Amino acid sequence: MTTGNHSKEKKLVYVPNDLLEEVTKYSRIKGVTITKFIEESLEQAVKVSRSGYDLQQLGEFFEVLHSQRVLGGAFMPLDVLTYLTNVASKDGMERLGTVWFESGRWHGRYLKEKFADPVRALKIFLDASRWDLSEVEVKRDGVKAKIRCVSTVLSKEATEALSRYIEGMMDGIGYDVEHKDFLKGMILLQFKEKNALP
Repeated sequence: MTTGNHSKEKKLVYVPNDLLEEVTKYSRIKGVTITKFIEESLEQAVKVSRSGYDLQQLGEFFEVLHSQRVLGGAFMPLDVLTYLTNVASKDGMERLGTVWFESGRWHGRYLKEKFADPVRALKIFLDASRWDLSEVEVKRDGVKAKIRCVSTVLSKEATEALSRYIEGMMDGIGYDVEHKDFLKGMILLQFKEKNALP
C-alpha cells in the first residue's frame, strides 16, 4: 500500500515477539522510531551482504574487535609494526618472544571467558587483525588443533612474533604446543588440549 507521493511502498513482515521487544527497547535507547530502527538495520544488513559477508560474520567480527579494544589492542600500519619488531628483536628475540607470548596468553584467557568457542574466536581475531594475513586456517580434531597462517608481507621477525603470540593465546585458551614450525611469512602450529589423555 502507498500512503502518499513521497512514501515508498510498504509491506507487512512478521517477526517474533521477543525480537520485537528487543527492537523496541533499543530504538527507545537510540531515540528513534521502531520503523526507523528497523529500516536502518535492514539497510546495513543489505550493505554487509553486498560486500560478500553475512550478518553472523559481522556480529562475530564486531565482538572480536570489541574484545581487542577492551584488551588494549591498537591498530597500526604493518610497516610500523615490522620496524618496531625488527628493532626490538636486536635486543634479543627470546625476550621479545616472551612479551608476545604473555600478551597472547592474556588475550587467550579473555577469549576463553568471553566466547563459547574461543578457538573459533581466535581465528576471527586473526582474520580481523592487522597482521595482513592472506590465509588463516584453524582445524580441530578432537582434543587437537592445527593453525596455519600465511602472509606475503611479514618479515621473519614479525612471523616469529606472531607465532609466539598465537602460542600464548592457545595457552590461555587451554592448549599446549605439540609442534611448531615457521619461516618468513608462514606459521604451522599444532596443539593439544591441556590435561587431555594421551
